[in-house]
Amino acid sequence: MDELLAVLKAFNIQEEINKITLFGSGHINDTYKIDATDKCYLLQKINSGVFFRPEIIEENLKILLDCKHTLFVRHYRTPAGDIHFINDAGIWRLTDFISEAYSPETTTSATQVAEVARGFGNFIARTDPLSVEDFREPIPCFHDLNKRLAAFSEAIKTASETRLEASQLLIEKVKKFSRIAAQFQELVAQGLPQRVCHNDTKLNNCLLSEADDRFQYVIDLDTVGPGYVLFDFGDLVRTTVSAAAENERDETQINLNPAYYTALEEGFIEGCREVLLPIELKNLRFGGLYMTYIIAVRFLTDYLNGDIYYKVSFENENHIRARNQLRLLEILEDCS
Repeated sequence: MDELLAVLKAFNIQEEINKITLFGSGHINDTYKIDATDKCYLLQKINSGVFFRPEIIEENLKILLDCKHTLFVRHYRTPAGDIHFINDAGIWRLTDFISEAYSPETTTSATQVAEVARGFGNFIARTDPLSVEDFREPIPCFHDLNKRLAAFSEAIKTASETRLEASQLLIEKVKKFSRIAAQFQELVAQGLPQRVCHNDTKLNNCLLSEADDRFQYVIDLDTVGPGYVLFDFGDLVRTTVSAAAENERDETQINLNPAYYTALEEGFIEGCREVLLPIELKNLRFGGLYMTYIIAVRFLTDYLNGDIYYKVSFENENHIRARNQLRLLEILEDCS
């Protein structure tokens, strides 16, 4: 408690703090809701094991937030003008807490899907005037499928016998879809452009109104940087077209809702149609295959490595996450 209060003072928050509670269910960072006398805040501790170059996030966010788009919640700054405060306990960021808004964990309606997609489409449109050369990758090779497949191959060599044996079917499925890497490289060779992207467009990285599910804000901006529109659209596909949770234990619940898929495409394109090139529009659905596959590879790699990256809440969760992504990938391929 004292540690968190000290961080709040570093952001020049002088109000009386009534309550501090853990908030949300993110895989990577720790987030706290701060109930103060007059308002509420969100205090986030950035995972320095994942984001080990905080100066890059700082530089990227300053460029992004200086544009003063209404897409983003207010970020508080230190007296030195920094978005992040760093001390011995970690790397911290403070934003407003948006009451009467929520970040969905799973999809419940086509309207909700369309609003999330429109919000992230707006992100692509609003950042189009920015120069991608001014941004750096917060996590090097974050969506580099060849790098992820290389790490996967190394994990197979070092995995425990128990985890390796339990993963044989999933390993074979990963190998079956490795052609996706070559397909993506061919699109880049054909002129697929780099953009400023969010790079982590999970469903819960968007805030919607509790009253009517309307889009409010894009949140969790740590991963903003160079990318391809297929990354942002593709991650939306994998997190919205099936109502099942990412860690759903019942594999039969992994399916594709056609109404959700249609709402996703229409909402996203509505948000950024005017800036997309023909090669991007034509290959949006391939983005769903690419991102579902790369996340499956990452989940299975982490399982084989002993769950050292993603937070897990029960035994074999990363194995189940990988299984679900690969099942969804099979379904998406049938629809492409």
